[in-house]
Amino acid sequence: MHNIYTIPSQNNIFYSEDNPKANTSRQSRNIPKQFFSIKSETNSHRSTYTTSDSIYIGNYINNKRNGQGKLILSDKSYYEGNFKDGLYDGNGYFKNKNYIYKGEFSKGKKHGKGKLENLIKNTVYEGEFKNDKKNGYGIEKYNDGSIYKGNFKNEKKEGMGVLTLKNNSVYEGQFKQDKICGKGIFKWNEKKIYNGEWDNNEISGFGVLIENNIKHIGYFSHDKKEGYGASFYTDKNFVLIGKWVNDIIEGIAIIISLNIFNGNNNSNLDYSNKNEKIVMMKESNIINPKLKEEEIIEIKKNKEYNEMMQLYKEKFISEYNRSINIS
Repeated sequence: MHNIYTIPSQNNIFYSEDNPKANTSRQSRNIPKQFFSIKSETNSHRSTYTTSDSIYIGNYINNKRNGQGKLILSDKSYYEGNFKDGLYDGNGYFKNKNYIYKGEFSKGKKHGKGKLENLIKNTVYEGEFKNDKKNGYGIEKYNDGSIYKGNFKNEKKEGMGVLTLKNNSVYEGQFKQDKICGKGIFKWNEKKIYNGEWDNNEISGFGVLIENNIKHIGYFSHDKKEGYGASFYTDKNFVLIGKWVNDIIEGIAIIISLNIFNGNNNSNLDYSNKNEKIVMMKESNIINPKLKEEEIIEIKKNKEYNEMMQLYKEKFISEYNRSINIS
């Protein structure tokens, strides 16, 4: 004989081999027909029953679903796995029209390690969950071929991670609220690399940009050079120091030959001499290559000139030395 454990509901109809007449009423239920082929078990703690919007096949203890079972809902979604006190709990499998999840549950929510396939966005996440959301370390693959490996917080990339894009560009560093934010290295290819600060998916703050044999060290805003900086032209053996506005150098600029440094392009630089040339720039072009002596004296009294030289000697050179091995 089958033990049928009822729950207080006037809409419940129970199906079993002991009640074949009840089985015929399935046509009035909005439940996928293919699920009715599941037969009741002979285990005394296992039964099959339905409510107005679901069918449950499995263990039922103390008027609640407990242990292994399968819950089929009227929208064709279903859960198969372990229950505790009526809720998904332990290892299980859930599928609906939006996603498929296989992994750990706690108190009815995704919690622990699992794999989530988003059928709408065509993404796959495998990693840690907490309170029904992606939390902790995980790997997510996107429909365009990009892959993210790193930390999540409440469904979003947060903290340290590595994002590999479909064109093989790679970012490694900090994320905040699903965006590149903080410090990190972005490598487009062997000839273009940025190491520094980011904000809202844009280069913003202090950093080092290597591009076309030029190593620019300085400040950026909205993916452009903005503020004081030093561009090291390693193939031409000189450095250009100045102030950039919207990616263009303007005003006072200083050109220093790299041969005044102790070492070469692949070793540490050490400012040892003031073998410098002061010029005036407009739209990144030199407009006055030969200043008069009295003009140079006045420029060296200028606050902007002294700020540039101080940054150069105290920050830009040391950052150049640290960035030699960026690759």
